[in-house]
Amino acid sequence: MQDAACGPWGPLIHPPPGSAPAPGDCHVWSVPISEAPGYRDLLDEAERDRAERFRVESARATFVASRAAQRLILGRYLGCPAGAVRIGRVCQHCGADHGRPYVDGARFDFSVSHTAGWLLIAVVADGKVGVDIEVITAARAADELARQVFGPAEQEQFALVPRDDRAGAFIRAWTRKEAAVKLTGHGLAASLRGLDVTGQIAVTSAQPAGWPTDPIYLHDLPATPGLAAALATTVPVRTVLHCGPVPSPQA
Repeated sequence: MQDAACGPWGPLIHPPPGSAPAPGDCHVWSVPISEAPGYRDLLDEAERDRAERFRVESARATFVASRAAQRLILGRYLGCPAGAVRIGRVCQHCGADHGRPYVDGARFDFSVSHTAGWLLIAVVADGKVGVDIEVITAARAADELARQVFGPAEQEQFALVPRDDRAGAFIRAWTRKEAAVKLTGHGLAASLRGLDVTGQIAVTSAQPAGWPTDPIYLHDLPATPGLAAALATTVPVRTVLHCGPVPSPQA
């Protein structure tokens, strides 16, 4: 792997085609959200129809960029054209088409998150991964919201944070929770109050059926000012490698 450029969170590497991340490594791709030339051509018919139904331009651009970038990046790991990548989204818990994304038979697991003009795609070869990125805003760090989603230990820790720092503290904890429930695929079915993320391993209670028996390891990611991001994995992460730029649709 060679340094390709410098991204918003440091130097970028470009993984060699057809190879998965090394054991203990997590590849994190940071993708600026824009409808680059050729992106729409990578979407299937249902996705193009869905894109046309978005009334807000930014939401449409995010959807198109996410679906296209997933195929471009995963095609590199699979060693195949992006248009040949088939991503499933069948929920392992209820069978509906809203589950965590996957590629049948792939030697890796991946997760996707987006906010404020940025898309993150995290890839691991061992175990499962969840990633989340959020904007830090004071409104989302209100004490009332913290009481709704934090467990007792988290509320105790949060109460010690100076008021001016609570926005960042709340969102950093929120990204850890979101990364964990993305890893498990439970989403809103999980109890966020029953998911303690104050340590390096998530501690759970009263979680729904299908919650993994493996530990869920938590890892904060560096981010630009105003953003917070986190990883959750079922195998400890030794090294986070930031990857980019996204392969070109014309490559």
